[in-house]
Amino acid sequence: MVKQWANRLIMLLVLAAVILVVIYAFEGKLFGLQDKGAEGSPTVVEAIEKINGKGFVSYMIHEHPVADGEVAFFLRKSQSGSTTMVADYIRKNANGWKYVWGGMFSASNYHPGLSDAKARKESFHAEYFPGTEGTDVGSTPFPLYCVIALHPDISRIVVKDSTGYEKQAQIVPVEQNFKLFYVFLDASQGMKFEITGYDQSGNIIRRVTQDEAHLNSGTVRID
Repeated sequence: MVKQWANRLIMLLVLAAVILVVIYAFEGKLFGLQDKGAEGSPTVVEAIEKINGKGFVSYMIHEHPVADGEVAFFLRKSQSGSTTMVADYIRKNANGWKYVWGGMFSASNYHPGLSDAKARKESFHAEYFPGTEGTDVGSTPFPLYCVIALHPDISRIVVKDSTGYEKQAQIVPVEQNFKLFYVFLDASQGMKFEITGYDQSGNIIRRVTQDEAHLNSGTVRID
């Protein structure tokens, strides 16, 4: 009787082991064969450079946290010396950080290191990053306005939609003559906006109206 129960116990253990092997093999974990597409990176920068190549991030300006990750704002300096402003959405999951979507833009003379005299000849450049709802990318924190202000007196940027609703952009000073402003928008606000740059006294330095349905002065990258 004891021998019979022992044999049954051995059979149950073997069966349990077989089931575990099947489960782990199915999930790709038995030999470390995880789905490469699901693999994450240990840092945000590594996730970005995994897609775009090592050294793509030259200077990280700001990392804005969102519900399931963050939007990283950084500068990319090319070999030719030109400077590009980049805003990328990186999602955080159990496997680490994974690049989802982003865009970049550049404008003549828009880079850090300008003298006061040169910076005062400029004002700001505003770039619209469209929303991705309903596309293959899926849901992201966009749309977004990313603004680079060079004029040293600009201390506030306000974005107003066609209904008159205004949102003040968040400011991230990089240096006196190079400031990042950004503001997240709702797709329901449409595509036509008025962007105004103010000084500390509330005086208007510059005001522009941009119809993003017809204007695309930068480069939006979709990966």
